[in-house]
Amino acid sequence: MNRRKFLGLSGTTALVSAVGLPLLAHAKANSSSEETLSIQWLGGATMLISFDGVTFLTDPAFGVGKQAIVMPNPNEMFDLAKGPNTKPQPRFGALPAFDLGAVTATLISHSHPDHFDAAAEARIASDMAMITTEPDKQVLAKKGFSNITALPWGEQMVFPTKSGQITITAVPAEHSENVEILKILGPGNGYFFEFVAGDYRRTMYWTGDTFPVDDVMAKVQALGAIDVLVPHVGGVGVTGALGKISMDAADVVDMVDRLKPKRVLPIHHSTFGLFLEPIWRLVQAMERHEADLDVIAEGSTVQYQ
Repeated sequence: MNRRKFLGLSGTTALVSAVGLPLLAHAKANSSSEETLSIQWLGGATMLISFDGVTFLTDPAFGVGKQAIVMPNPNEMFDLAKGPNTKPQPRFGALPAFDLGAVTATLISHSHPDHFDAAAEARIASDMAMITTEPDKQVLAKKGFSNITALPWGEQMVFPTKSGQITITAVPAEHSENVEILKILGPGNGYFFEFVAGDYRRTMYWTGDTFPVDDVMAKVQALGAIDVLVPHVGGVGVTGALGKISMDAADVVDMVDRLKPKRVLPIHHSTFGLFLEPIWRLVQAMERHEADLDVIAEGSTVQYQ
């Protein structure tokens, strides 16, 4: 039976043991060493991933209020030849507090406005180290960023930590199961992480906006067992001309069946009006699974010991 856990009100820290049993704790209580994978979810696809003195920021979207993100609306019908209407998307809560100065590098799955917005563009230093796709490297360079690395699918980057290292491998992210729509949306990256320090070893797959299509799953499976799966959910686009362009609960269950991760930490849901499927659908769908489902509040931190 699945041991699903709702890990946190904002500001709490959940400690998860090596055997997979979550221990709910208040922030800073019983804090572990830095040699523990720590993830703070800031909403949408934005996380802080910290391990042994290195911190990554993912897909930064910092906008707040009723017009948090201004972007083409994938949830409306439109003429594909003319393109979608631009529409503000609200953030339903506040952007959680975090220390941008602690960030070592920013990882971007793709540069659609809900993954790199105007507010993030204004706040992030132009010389911040960034990792992304080759097309998005060009996009970011035009915005004035100067320290950008394109990481093609299958290639790796290694970041030394205080007592170990983090290896990041780029894998494809297919934003639609429709080949023609995929051409419109462009390529994206998912990232497979290996965290190593002393005797500590954990792996994580951050999916980006993808579906569990055969070629993506085969490339991820080739990288080895997964301790933590971080899927983008939300069911975006199901009411629009592009069709579904982010996973829903059924897609995540399919991915879990294929990859067999130990734990699942869903993101890319609830934060913005863009997301159509409520997270409780995934909670229901995961009832029968052995993998533990960690549903955390925006601003909360989960630690995988």
